[in-house]
Amino acid sequence: MLLTAGFMAFATFAAKALGLIRDSLTGAYFGTGIEADAFMLATKVPTTLFDVVVGGVISATFIPIFNDVLAKENKDKASVFANKFITMIILATIIISLFGILFAEQLVSFMAPNFDVDTHDLAVQLTQIMFPMIIFTGIAFSFVGILQSYGEYNIPSIISLVSNLAIIVYFLAFGKKFGVKGLAVTMIIAWSLQVLVQIPSLVKFKFRYRPNFHLRDRHIWNAILLAIPMLVSTWVQPLYTLINARFASHMQGAYSSLEYANRLYLIVTGVFSFVVTNLIFPKLAKANAHSNTEEAGMLISSSIKAVIIIIAPLMAGIMILAQPITSIIYEHGELDSSSAAIVANALSCYSIGMIFLALNEVLSKSFFSMKRSVTPMITSIISMIFDVILVLAFYQFIKDDPMKLTGGLAAAAACGSIVNALLNGFMLFKKIPGLLGPRDAVTIVKVIIATAVMAAAVYFEYGLISGIAQGFIGNIAVCLICGATGVIIYGIMMIILKVNEVTALLPKKLRR
Repeated sequence: MLLTAGFMAFATFAAKALGLIRDSLTGAYFGTGIEADAFMLATKVPTTLFDVVVGGVISATFIPIFNDVLAKENKDKASVFANKFITMIILATIIISLFGILFAEQLVSFMAPNFDVDTHDLAVQLTQIMFPMIIFTGIAFSFVGILQSYGEYNIPSIISLVSNLAIIVYFLAFGKKFGVKGLAVTMIIAWSLQVLVQIPSLVKFKFRYRPNFHLRDRHIWNAILLAIPMLVSTWVQPLYTLINARFASHMQGAYSSLEYANRLYLIVTGVFSFVVTNLIFPKLAKANAHSNTEEAGMLISSSIKAVIIIIAPLMAGIMILAQPITSIIYEHGELDSSSAAIVANALSCYSIGMIFLALNEVLSKSFFSMKRSVTPMITSIISMIFDVILVLAFYQFIKDDPMKLTGGLAAAAACGSIVNALLNGFMLFKKIPGLLGPRDAVTIVKVIIATAVMAAAVYFEYGLISGIAQGFIGNIAVCLICGATGVIIYGIMMIILKVNEVTALLPKKLRR
């Protein structure tokens, strides 16, 4: 288990690192101009529609039912269900793609009503090119569910690495030779690789995909019933994207700046939360399929603590060091220092909700594993309404300043994540009394204290050296020095406060 988790963490980190390089190259070649705004929106139109219609429910719906069939029937019946499920997803994504291509202009107008004519027209063309990539996304997510259910986590953890690498290779080989349209075509190729890379492992588990159109099946019907409320609960991030696009589209560069910041924010958050949720979700599904509530409770509580221990210092560090981090990654080529400053401010504001976004991944997946998707649906609706109210309340005060506009929209999204996680946490603890005991509460308080001490030290150190170190090398030096200081102080504080999850990793002589 530890070896698997270690490989997943490494593979996820590598994939996210390549994702940063991919986005850095996008910023260097296209900056925050017309092409960047159009491309960023064009990637979001198909993925947002995909998320709204099928999106995150694929693996979340598939895994519990697939494991249930495996546990209560047999492997052959589970394979039949998988073939029917994948066929249903392929049909759904083909229909969505055709709809998106035919109505691309209306979709772009809806998401970004204030784009100028040139940006709007380019976004429409790019959207039509990229819509078919969601077909490969649907298949890839389904394959991930099968492999994880069989205990194979390594291959699913590298699929993003493969697709990001393909895009980077395109940039290095062709640069801007084929323009942003060439990049759009490459996106489709990159997503198809996520499917291809999983096929050898599927063959190893003797799974063969055979189209099965006999969808009148009780397991398929159970998946659809489970998916309906689950779909709504996965609309949070797509809706935040829609809100940001609509309210930022009147100012050139504002939406792409938000997207650069959001992608960096999700990459940092996802490195660990992805590993935790993808490792525990199949295990939670199996535990619930066998009615092993004690094991399920232990998995949830340990995951919550693990997320807090890792993400809390990351959140503090990103908020303090947003400026040099953004400069290192994005301040190249067409993306100048003023644009990087806007991205950095948005990143800092997004980071307010970082720990809650990560926790919500664990909490919502916990409900999904129990086939109780109505609760996260309701909490998601409440958080989305809260985000909309915040944006509407403050939009008049921020709409004319790019720094305030992007920062305000990012902060509103972060607050929505906070509300969502708190509501999910309250409902889960109500359902599973004693999920976090007094010792767990003490551990969380200790983590907060250690994070606060670390943040104070890093903030003070950053104030001392930020004015001395300038430029790309200087920013790298600032991040390395402050980052090393933060890690050391946080580690020392965790040992002094005797946080068991950390001291257990020390040699026996040092645990006293």
